[in-house]
Amino acid sequence: MSLRNFAVAMTAGFLLSALTLLTPLNDTVLTEVTVTAPKESVSVGKIASPVTVVRSAELESGGIYRPNDLSFRIPGLHIPDYGASLTSSIYIRGLGSRMENPVIGLYIDGIPVLDKNAYDFDWEGIQSVTMLRGPQGTLYGRNAMGGVLSLSTLSPSSEARSSMFLEYGTANTCRVGLSFLNASNVFSATYRHGDGYFDNVFKGAPADPYDGLSLRWKWVKSASDRLFLTNVLSAGVCREGGFAYGRYEDGVLSPVSYNDEGGYRRLSAIEGLRLDYRTEEFVADAVASLQFLADDMRMDQDFTPASVFTLRQQQQSAAATVELNLRRADNAASWQPVTGFFAFYRHNAMSAPVVFKREGIENLILYNANANIPDEIGYLTISDAEMPVLSDFVLASWNAALFHESVFRSGDWQFTAGLRLDYEGGLMDYDCLTTLHYRFFPTMSADKACTVAYRGTADHFGLVLLPKLSALYEASDPLKLFVTVSRGYRAGGFNTQIFSDILQQMMMKTLMKDLGVYLERPSSGVEASASEYDPESAWNFETGLRYRKQSFSADASVYYMAVTNQQLTVFPPGQNTGRMMTNAGRSRSLGAETQLAWQPGDFHSRFSWAWCDARFVRYQDGNNDHAGNRVPYVPAHTLFLGAGYIFRFGGCSLAADASLAGCGPQWWNEGNTLDEPVHLFLDGRLALVFPQWEVYLGGGNLTDTRGHSFYFKSVGKEFFASVKPRIFTIGLSVKL
Repeated sequence: MSLRNFAVAMTAGFLLSALTLLTPLNDTVLTEVTVTAPKESVSVGKIASPVTVVRSAELESGGIYRPNDLSFRIPGLHIPDYGASLTSSIYIRGLGSRMENPVIGLYIDGIPVLDKNAYDFDWEGIQSVTMLRGPQGTLYGRNAMGGVLSLSTLSPSSEARSSMFLEYGTANTCRVGLSFLNASNVFSATYRHGDGYFDNVFKGAPADPYDGLSLRWKWVKSASDRLFLTNVLSAGVCREGGFAYGRYEDGVLSPVSYNDEGGYRRLSAIEGLRLDYRTEEFVADAVASLQFLADDMRMDQDFTPASVFTLRQQQQSAAATVELNLRRADNAASWQPVTGFFAFYRHNAMSAPVVFKREGIENLILYNANANIPDEIGYLTISDAEMPVLSDFVLASWNAALFHESVFRSGDWQFTAGLRLDYEGGLMDYDCLTTLHYRFFPTMSADKACTVAYRGTADHFGLVLLPKLSALYEASDPLKLFVTVSRGYRAGGFNTQIFSDILQQMMMKTLMKDLGVYLERPSSGVEASASEYDPESAWNFETGLRYRKQSFSADASVYYMAVTNQQLTVFPPGQNTGRMMTNAGRSRSLGAETQLAWQPGDFHSRFSWAWCDARFVRYQDGNNDHAGNRVPYVPAHTLFLGAGYIFRFGGCSLAADASLAGCGPQWWNEGNTLDEPVHLFLDGRLALVFPQWEVYLGGGNLTDTRGHSFYFKSVGKEFFASVKPRIFTIGLSVKL
């Protein structure tokens, strides 16, 4: 869809919302928002930050069962769907990256999910989704620069009933789920299978099949009049293909075609215990969790039919978290303080061997070596069919934080001041080794082994202060105005995927040294120092409004973010094989966000739009100056326009929902030489609803819009992932 049509769609949404302001608002009264974020001492409606709440009815009507499905529905949120469940890339307000630490925090029933690799999972038994946008560092700490996404699952006290569903759709996609509730327990389970939406033409088989099972058990108990216990145990297992990337050359995108294995397997589990203790003076809650993740990724890293090189990454990650919050019991008091302590420790044992196949040895090692050896001297040969680069890592990270936030009320004003002190640390032990057998003709009569080892330890630690100041003014009963200044940060880390390049360079230098030949190669910028990158931080300045009156609600805000040491995923120049995280100096994001909802009677609608202009202020990558360029992967606009109506016929009803959503334009590289135009996607759902059951028909990307969801480079070649094609589903849901 063209930019003109995109503007027309946005204008239509604004006109629709403006008309609602002229419509009598006495049909349906919206109840006060009772959803709460995990740590705030005030209701969601009085938080001086933009907030989006999506309840279970909207999750169901929108077919939302993964984090990716929230894209665009929440203003500015873009979670592209590509690769595999490992690649949980999240972009918001000019922030985001494909590797390492996430840009938003994820909480499930108040329990933080530490590992970004576990963000992408099938939801089951979700009662509501609350998104706080903008840096939430004071209460939530690290990796909450773009906001916090909080999921609330079904509780025994909820009005929901035990239920089950069965769904079938395009690409033999099948979903089946069950939720069972009694007086103290909730159990839910979901299984999903799919053949995949893209074919690997080289293998003649689907590139992205999926099988996954998610389980959750929640237990709630009142130990006394003052002590309440909640235990949540969740687990998931998946086995999938993925990495459906096609070669992009001379403006043409080729089909997915590679010869080696590509896939991902994951086992994850989180056990969390929450204690709430209440007296007449204070409320204390303590949350502790144990988290485990084991995964196995196999990737054909050249993504071509050639046998160049492969990667297998295996991780076993374990973590423990503990948090204690203390707040005042009297919600009507003019002073509402929150004081807390948070700590975690995470240990990850990773093995990430890269195997150079025969064509990789010839093209990446032999060709470069022999090109620098005069013909009259001789030439180099390598007899190995494969050259494994063994890379083992032990990665540890830890954090301890003290925080306080006070909310003061005076008449129509509410002031908030908070401060958090974080101690952040990380350590990496690396043990890398590679061996090959070479012979130099005509001077050597037999092969000689050449072994290169690279071992060592790197660490980093430091203190971070995260302040927050905000004011909220109740101009009238339905209208609130707010202004906020806050700081957030994203933790630094280590580049494990660059070690194969470091070993490759060391091997080349060692070979040439043995032969007494100086290898004249351009500098690749890949050195041992590239194994570490710094934390990213941002100051956010924001003002906005919130309007609630009966069946209509509206939110709007504008912000300016100043980002220091922005973390970017980059690909070293030339014939290097890895990727790494780097810091881009300074950048800034200027943006506006709005969301409107109107729910008179049996009609409901939602409109969300965001504009973001994210640019580098200072970024010199060693070869080019990117100052003034757009930050890659960040769409300039996101749009969601959805509406639905319930037609009632005695004992049954027909629910019809439709939405138009999309984003763009966006830029794929730091030089802004490749960009993606605006793309909009039309989705719809029809449901025939009876008191005990319903049958529904859904469709995604009904116009079969084509576009790209991801771009990257490997060994100097460019690749794209495509958006998913038109999808149809039919399902049955039964209340037990």
